[in-house]
Amino acid sequence: MELKDKKVIVTGGAGLVGSHIVDALVQEGADITVYDNFARGKRENLEQAQAKGRVRIVAGDIRDRELLKQTFAGADYCFHEAAVWLKACQDEPRKSLEINVTGTFNVLETCVTAGIKKIVAASSSSVYGDGLYFPTDEKHPFNNELFYGAGKVCDEQFYRAFKKKYGLDFVAFRYLNIYGPRQPFLGAYTDVIMNFFNKLDAGQPPMIEGDGSQTLDLVYVADCARANIMAMKSSVSGEFFNVSSGRETTLKELADTLIKVSGKTDIKPNYVPRDKNLVSRRFGSAAKAKEMLGFEVSTPLAVGLQHILNWREEVKKRNK
Repeated sequence: MELKDKKVIVTGGAGLVGSHIVDALVQEGADITVYDNFARGKRENLEQAQAKGRVRIVAGDIRDRELLKQTFAGADYCFHEAAVWLKACQDEPRKSLEINVTGTFNVLETCVTAGIKKIVAASSSSVYGDGLYFPTDEKHPFNNELFYGAGKVCDEQFYRAFKKKYGLDFVAFRYLNIYGPRQPFLGAYTDVIMNFFNKLDAGQPPMIEGDGSQTLDLVYVADCARANIMAMKSSVSGEFFNVSSGRETTLKELADTLIKVSGKTDIKPNYVPRDKNLVSRRFGSAAKAKEMLGFEVSTPLAVGLQHILNWREEVKKRNK
């Protein structure tokens, strides 16, 4: 299946993963509509795509059913990336229901009404909670205890139910730890990589919660976007996949690599007590996505971190 000249909706298309999907869709020659409320996504994340391809922007919330209906009319496919992220769901649990659950239901309902042929959606490895075995594959039971993960579990059941009742083809990805350019770094809510970079920029040691043995499964965002495109173009439907590097990276290893990439080799990490409610290990199996989609990550960690560093420098220059 080809995406050239197809009308494609990307919810959350101004965010980290969404905007890179938009970039990939431009390369495919698609006619793209980005649907985003810009709570975290930024219009500048779409400037490159707008300069090169057909990209329309609709400022809207996935709780707005009427605007969804208007936006999806005549579209062929949908990538669903819109969501409230983990920490915000923990701080305001109702958001996980109203946006991540009801909002996703609205998107699925609109897909059926509009005759969307297939939806490729973002789930999360949060559905696994604390892993019972590693590498964690897609057969792992739901073991989540956080509001964000609870919403994603519910969403996954809706994907299955909409396929069963309405025949809506879907693929949903359980993202591991996606990183790359366009991650927020100038605000209250930033992830571990940007927190580390912010500390290094200030000449301060990156702060590691715990002893540094906690692990992440880091996937560069362009690889993640490529997985989404491959899933949409494939005949695969009704499946859930990890988007995983298949490799564990400890926080200590991550900090050491960041220090090396940034050239701040005189700085050493600072270790502080850790929130014991957070998951301590992430390590997903990449086997199913490789077998059924032919997808593998291709960006080494040091290369991906260097891309982030270069992008941050460009952003800081623009903001001067």
